[in-house]
Amino acid sequence: MNDTATESTEITYFQSNRPAQTFLAALKSLLTQPREFFAGAPFAVFYGNSLFFASIIIFILTFVAVPFYSLGMLFMLPFTWGCILIGMWMLAAYISWGVKAFGGARLTPANAFQLSAYAFAPMMFVGLSWGGTVAFLWSMYLLWLGLVSHCRISGGRAVAVIIVPLIIVAMIGGAMMFALGHLKIS
Repeated sequence: MNDTATESTEITYFQSNRPAQTFLAALKSLLTQPREFFAGAPFAVFYGNSLFFASIIIFILTFVAVPFYSLGMLFMLPFTWGCILIGMWMLAAYISWGVKAFGGARLTPANAFQLSAYAFAPMMFVGLSWGGTVAFLWSMYLLWLGLVSHCRISGGRAVAVIIVPLIIVAMIGGAMMFALGHLKIS
């Protein structure tokens, strides 16, 4: 095999001090080599890189959703951004606890937030009607894969960690849909 035929399989992780050079490269690595991506993920000490990465995804999500909903989405951006990041932080705290309780491994909240942020990447397409369902399922698969590859716990234990937040989200979403379906303004 000659030099021109060899393809670089280098995995790139997002760095907040080089966002333009690492964001698309990290997405590419996450898309083409997700198992290796999560297995070799560096251990996060702080939330900085993960917070910035997730923020970029939230901004893209908002701008992708605008044509399908309304320009009002742009005015909701600060609220949406804050709520999603708070939810991700709560999810990370739960995952950190869940990995210890169900998997017997150790995962700090900063590392759990990092896994959540990378697994959140497909959610940039959640505003696209049926694409949203696919994006959500893909995101859950990436979170599962991150737990299995990075934390080195079994697939069943990773499902046990992820299932509780899924049930909570389904219950909240179901209650909201029920309420909206039966809301009558007189």
